[in-house]
Amino acid sequence: MDIVDGLVFDDAGGGSVVFNYRTWVEMLCAVMCDYAGKSRQESELLVASSAVVKNAAASHMSVVLCSHELEYHWAMLIAYGENYWAHGIDPTEPDGYVEWEQAYRRRNGLADESFLYIDA
Repeated sequence: MDIVDGLVFDDAGGGSVVFNYRTWVEMLCAVMCDYAGKSRQESELLVASSAVVKNAAASHMSVVLCSHELEYHWAMLIAYGENYWAHGIDPTEPDGYVEWEQAYRRRNGLADESFLYIDA
């Protein structure tokens, strides 16, 4: 599947979720660069080889599961591995993270949200 924004996944109850896949992937890379000290090239390689990212748009359920954590968590998981918080990496978004994220999205022409839920 192409990594594009605007992917729509319907659920059995008549609702749907719009997955802005390209935005999500770009945010993972940006978080790894700015908060994990990875280079752009390294972050892109880590994201491209991540099973989480590869399978994120496989189904409605996979999109829902990805949406239950912030990009910060997924980026740290990809950058540092399972249980990264047990190895001294703070799982809490740093002060100013939300403002940084919003500004990064605007500056780079990304969607305001990576996941948009639409009720039936």
